Amino acid sequence: MAEAVLSALMEVLFQKISSQIFQKNGLLGSTKKEMINLQSTVSTIQAVLQDAEDRQMKDKALKNWLVKLKDIVYEADDLLDEYLTELLLHKVILDDRETHYCVSYAVTSLYLNGTLLCLGYRMKLKLKEVGEKLELVANERTKFHFRDVVYQRCFSCERLQSDSYVIESKVFGRNKDKENIIKLFIESDVPVVSIVGIGGIGKTTVAKLVYNDAFVEDKFDTRIWVCVSKGFDVKRLLKAIIEYATGSSCNLVEMEAILRRVQALILGKKFLLVLDDVWDDDHEKYERLKNLVHNGLDGSRLLVTTRNEKTALLMGTANPYRLEGLSDDDCWSLFQELAYKNRQKELLALEELGKEIAKKCRGVPLVAKALGSLMCLKNQKSEWSFIRDCAMWDLMGHEDGAGSLSALRLSYEYLPTHLKQCFAYCSIFPKGYRINKNTLICLWIAEGFVPSSESMPPEEAGNGYFNELLWRSFFQNVRRDFDGNIVDCDMHDLVHDLSKSVGGVDCLTTEFGKEVIIPAATRHLSMLGSEMVPKKLGMLRSAQKLRSFLLLDGQRNITKLSKRFFSSFKSVRVLDCSGSRIKKLSKSVGTLLHLRYLNLSHTLLKTLPKSICCLLNLESLILKDCNHLIELPAEIRKLVNLRHLDIYGCTSLTMLPGGIGKMRSLQTLPVYIVSKAAASDISELQRLDLHGELMIKNLENLSDEICAKNANLKGKRHIRFLKLIWDQVEEMGTRENVERIVESLQPNSDLSKLHIEGYIGANFPSWLMNIYLVHIVEIWLLKCHRCVELPRLGKLPFLEVLTVDGMDSAMYFCNISGEEDSATQFASLKQLTLRNMPNLLGWSVNKDHSILHCLKKFTCEACPYLNKLPDLPSLDSLELSDCSSELLVEAAAKITSLTHLMISGCLEILHLPEGLLKNNINLLSVEIRDCAEIQSLSSELKVLPCLESLSISNCNSLSSVLDSCGLETLKSLSIHGCRNISLEKGLQSLQVLQYASLSDCENLTILPMTMQNLTSLQTLHIWSCPKMYMLPEWLGDLISLRELELWYCENLSSVPESVKKLTKLQFLSIWGCPNLGVRCRKDVGEDWHKIKHVPFIKINGPYIQAMTGK
Repeated sequence: MAEAVLSALMEVLFQKISSQIFQKNGLLGSTKKEMINLQSTVSTIQAVLQDAEDRQMKDKALKNWLVKLKDIVYEADDLLDEYLTELLLHKVILDDRETHYCVSYAVTSLYLNGTLLCLGYRMKLKLKEVGEKLELVANERTKFHFRDVVYQRCFSCERLQSDSYVIESKVFGRNKDKENIIKLFIESDVPVVSIVGIGGIGKTTVAKLVYNDAFVEDKFDTRIWVCVSKGFDVKRLLKAIIEYATGSSCNLVEMEAILRRVQALILGKKFLLVLDDVWDDDHEKYERLKNLVHNGLDGSRLLVTTRNEKTALLMGTANPYRLEGLSDDDCWSLFQELAYKNRQKELLALEELGKEIAKKCRGVPLVAKALGSLMCLKNQKSEWSFIRDCAMWDLMGHEDGAGSLSALRLSYEYLPTHLKQCFAYCSIFPKGYRINKNTLICLWIAEGFVPSSESMPPEEAGNGYFNELLWRSFFQNVRRDFDGNIVDCDMHDLVHDLSKSVGGVDCLTTEFGKEVIIPAATRHLSMLGSEMVPKKLGMLRSAQKLRSFLLLDGQRNITKLSKRFFSSFKSVRVLDCSGSRIKKLSKSVGTLLHLRYLNLSHTLLKTLPKSICCLLNLESLILKDCNHLIELPAEIRKLVNLRHLDIYGCTSLTMLPGGIGKMRSLQTLPVYIVSKAAASDISELQRLDLHGELMIKNLENLSDEICAKNANLKGKRHIRFLKLIWDQVEEMGTRENVERIVESLQPNSDLSKLHIEGYIGANFPSWLMNIYLVHIVEIWLLKCHRCVELPRLGKLPFLEVLTVDGMDSAMYFCNISGEEDSATQFASLKQLTLRNMPNLLGWSVNKDHSILHCLKKFTCEACPYLNKLPDLPSLDSLELSDCSSELLVEAAAKITSLTHLMISGCLEILHLPEGLLKNNINLLSVEIRDCAEIQSLSSELKVLPCLESLSISNCNSLSSVLDSCGLETLKSLSIHGCRNISLEKGLQSLQVLQYASLSDCENLTILPMTMQNLTSLQTLHIWSCPKMYMLPEWLGDLISLRELELWYCENLSSVPESVKKLTKLQFLSIWGCPNLGVRCRKDVGEDWHKIKHVPFIKINGPYIQAMTGK
């Protein structure tokens, strides 16, 4: 990094010198003296480094000294890395000798001992040389007259947990906010109240004021405060609730027991639950906590603080309480409280300066507190003037709502050095780039920014670093997966500018289309531009010190990386060539001794060179979606430091090499392929502590239940998503054996998602037939053709998504015994899909009344005999395909809450069942497909006052749709493949229609006159209407039209003159209209003058006009 984070580099160097591996492998003492000298010199420099970094901006000679120092530190770091790698190679050879014992023990030992002696001598000379260089630079420190500072090593990045305690006398300007929120508690029936505001605005403080108010204390029987900051986990939060409410630790393990304990604590009580610092915008997860409110008495409330208004809305808050900044007077009072501590008289002369500083805080308490605490240590007027006039206030002038950006600069200055280093590295990504969180953490680890520790995996530490930068607002716009885990984020433009300024020349992003001289001092480089000329790689020759090289866009023109390319980057730790068209990787890649992260995903590689197994420091090998890759190197087991081997989407891989189980550091292996060869024995998984997702493919090749049990899936507590897939079945008589095998593949009970496909057993395993998978959220059962009985999944408390597809033999969805209450089944289920179940007769075997309280979406396809449904009081979306007319009648009778309806392939119906639309007047979207006999819809549709989207496809008997419908709210209309339909009536009432698509309407000869008044229409698509011979002159009356597509209307011969009146038209596409295409040719066509004002025009594929300025 730039000189501002040199301290972190020195700390990494010091850690390596002090590491146990050097202490244990002193190589017969040959390098002991040099290591001690190097360690001493590093400590000497660290004592003055803080002062040097603070003064560098004002002293050019000092800045140059730091640059020189940094170069030698990098050199020393490379040397120690080489040393460690040689020692690791020695260990790998020994371990491999034990496995492949055909090599003589005596011969191998003699060879290794000789090698170590040579290594010790070689390293002694190199260490002495670099030590002398470092000492020479260190001795120059005397001329700068540094003050020594005690260097403290601290890599902790835990955010302080918030608590409910607040000293009200120290809070300024928030009484009105407190009263407003308490008023919401009293006067509103909404159970969730959210406080929304930017970081540092005081949300937690206001929540504390509310929580501790005497009226609130009296109003609620129980009050509970939980800080959510560390990342959402249902079990952790519930246990925190128990611990806060009881005052003692919760040792419960099973989720069901935890839930019962929580319910017991709040049942029959009016309670207040505060969730502070909520980041998660996946409301599905918070539904579980929101529902707790209903277990208490009426008047129970959930108070949430969050930066994200979307989060507040998803939590169920009708009108989030937006917290504004403090007044200037209140901001001054807060600043004064901290800056003037017991020194009012002493600092009286600085009051005017203090008020000016407080005013610049723009009402953000965090800024006022940070500066107040800072100024408390400063007595001189010049120091206060410097803060008042500091350039950081320029950040406050941007109208982006981020009033705390000035504090961001301060936050950076006070970051621990290791976090400064991580933040500066982020400047390698261009502005607006979506930064994948896990990738970023792997890059940090590869660069040595995250220290290794026996007590904490580097990924966990890196996750802490990421969260700390996120909490301090260096990252924004996080996106999360279904489980609430952060997937990616970006950086505000101003924050990115800050990152660039602190990254300096160390970090560079460049584009291939621009001529850029890459400084020799650049260590981290990313290149953009999807069409790169290979010779442009020559511009890298000056950057011999690169440690990171990333191609951030897929470089289609790069088909190979030469030996010269690899020889240029001997210090590289990170190499990302993803998306390039590389077909073969040079064996020279094996010379990149320091390489830790190699990303070759989305390339055309068929094989990897054997030399890749020489990369003993490699931690991440990313081969995602290399679908031409047919094999991995046979000796990949030698990559003993490999933590992430991503082969997801490598569809041509048919087996994995033996020895995967020896790679004990491996955490990510999303796909394991079982083959009949002994080399890919599933027992290899036994000792691997895998995380995240695991897909086990080709299970038809597994014949030994002992091997299945040895895989130890039950012990893999970090696996959250498990896929078990049988691809080809050659011997159908192995059913019983398969059932025993799948029984032995029992996963851990914390599994969130389960996918079973192609299973040929008749019975599901016992671990799926009971409530063992208590935390499961999603289940897919696909192509389980022989299974007669579905697992009893109804008691799973958190199951939200269930898909059953291709279970040919199943007759009933629920197999509930007489002792079970069918009304309590599937308590959390929100999405259900039943597909390709030809023998499904009914919902429940005992035909008891059933109810799915929470179900929001139900999809049923190709279940011809299903004619009964449970009660679905909350259903929003219903999709029925290739189902019986009886099921439609059942739906019409039972469902009243739909907003989306899709019916497809119901061939025998003439009309929609009475009540299907009438009972669902809140419908927003209706789709009718492939219903060949349906004749009319107009009378049914007219009962829908809120309908916004209507799509009708392949209903050839349908003659009328819009007659007397009204449909004043319709915004989108699509008619496809309805040869007898008439649109002459009804269109005139669609005054808010914005999108219209007419396709495959064989008998449509001209657009209906009633379209003339559709002045809100923005998009019009006319496709495959072969009898349409002209466009009407009134087309020019569609004054809002922005997009017009005319495809495969062979008889259209011209556009009307009135098209010139369509001044808002931005895009015109003509395809498969031979006569019209000729007349619209640019500059020469007879109709060109009518359309030339349109900025973007396509004819038969390519643009003939693209006015990019518009």
